[in-house]
Amino acid sequence: MQVPPTPFKILALAPFSSSQPTPWSKPPIRIDKTNIDQVMEGLDLSFYISLSKDLCPAGGLNISCNKLKDFHPDTLIQNNTFLRHLLEARKLVEQANAKRLSEEEVKTRLEQWPELPPIEIKYQSKKSVKTKENAIDDILKLVSLPETEEAPLGTHGVTAKIDAYIQQALVHIYSHESFKKLEAVWRGVKLLVDQGGINGEIRLEIVPVDFDTLDETLENLLADPETGLPSLILVDLPMNNTPRCLEAFKKIAQFSDTLLTPAICWITHNFLQIESWEDLGKLSYLPHHMEGAAYAKWHHLKTIPQANWIAVTCNPVLARYPYGPDNMPRSVRFEEQKLLWTSPVWAIACLMGQSHDKTGWPTRFTQWQEIRLEGLPLVTNVRGKPCPTKARIGEERLQQFITAGFMPLIAGDKDSAFIPAETSIADSSFAYQILVSRVSHFLLLCQENFKTSLAPEKLRETLKKAFSLFWQNSGHPVPRDLEISTTKPQAKDAIVVKITFKPSREVLPSKQKVELEFLWKNTANHDR
Repeated sequence: MQVPPTPFKILALAPFSSSQPTPWSKPPIRIDKTNIDQVMEGLDLSFYISLSKDLCPAGGLNISCNKLKDFHPDTLIQNNTFLRHLLEARKLVEQANAKRLSEEEVKTRLEQWPELPPIEIKYQSKKSVKTKENAIDDILKLVSLPETEEAPLGTHGVTAKIDAYIQQALVHIYSHESFKKLEAVWRGVKLLVDQGGINGEIRLEIVPVDFDTLDETLENLLADPETGLPSLILVDLPMNNTPRCLEAFKKIAQFSDTLLTPAICWITHNFLQIESWEDLGKLSYLPHHMEGAAYAKWHHLKTIPQANWIAVTCNPVLARYPYGPDNMPRSVRFEEQKLLWTSPVWAIACLMGQSHDKTGWPTRFTQWQEIRLEGLPLVTNVRGKPCPTKARIGEERLQQFITAGFMPLIAGDKDSAFIPAETSIADSSFAYQILVSRVSHFLLLCQENFKTSLAPEKLRETLKKAFSLFWQNSGHPVPRDLEISTTKPQAKDAIVVKITFKPSREVLPSKQKVELEFLWKNTANHDR
């Protein structure tokens, strides 16, 4: 007997495109280690950045990032006509002396780039200096050299001014919210592909989305059953405590409940009503901090029936080392003014992918001694210590987050990060919900592949055999207390299937008992 394959499929919803005016209605796009650049080329990753006309006479730049390396200053300069011509103008000025170019020739060559700001090259007459030598040497010098020669005046100053033009443009680009958001998302993809075990068994699919298109995009995904059920939903939209975000949480929870698929979202520091994560230490006991009227809707959200399908994380991870003295571009000196941070949802997905790859189940992502991110870029925090995350959260504060319904990303001793504890926003086990999802999806696959005319007893035997193979394929022995029962109520064209078992600690650290009941119908539809 062969059981249907059950890959661990991550569906990522994020602003992958710089402009997505209409809700996504196509199938999700699959990404692996070989096609990130190809996927980027197929999306709209271009935007316009306004600049002062003193810096850029055209008033702005069109920036396109069709590959991951296009976010780097050197490649960005080469791909943009204005910036590339500025760099070529600098090289021309630098070579003017060596090639003994006349002032007129330099000016003529600069005119081939009319879109550049004014670049003035002035020459001066530089008298030759006479030394007190013998008369014969003096006469020979007068014969061999003209009395005066032209030399560029302030060549270094001109190149410095051109560098300043390029640097100012880069500052605007790397401070632009659209550029930062786009790079942060794709750095998250790269992190997941590199450290999340993405392969044939662990898959990543993406759908472009933003706050304005979220509702309709979720509806479109529900309307397309051909895409198959995801195993994990990752939502990279920065949430806070506003009505709009709380409504988005609710929509995602309902979407997850319909698909029987857990979802991960994240909150910014604004959710806690602080200026930055550096102010976290100023807060009192977190659950008490969130008892006020401002969090009434949040507490209501935690009580809805679908709340156990959502986990909320926080504490962004540094996306890459900033450009500056220790990471200087080759083309021009450029020091980045702000750090680039990636949403922690990508880190959580990495840990679940690692768990599935190493143990056969994504449920052990909190085993931080073995399941962790490593080799992360570091930044010196306010305490003067290197850290890969925005905040360094201690054990006591971690427990406060868990009690409040959040599972933050925790920085390790060096360049690592992990999740040592988990919860859903309903204060229930998120790992348990992941296990329920995996088992439920397998049973739905069985329903699609089995004959619908099986009698209750035959169905029970077939399901037990299939379930045993499914469990063994994960590398673990079948639970000893596995029980499957099938009954057919009168006047109903369906069979009631009940499954109960207690997973081992190697599968679910809490060893919480699983109890499932659903109707086995003669169609692909099902009720829970």
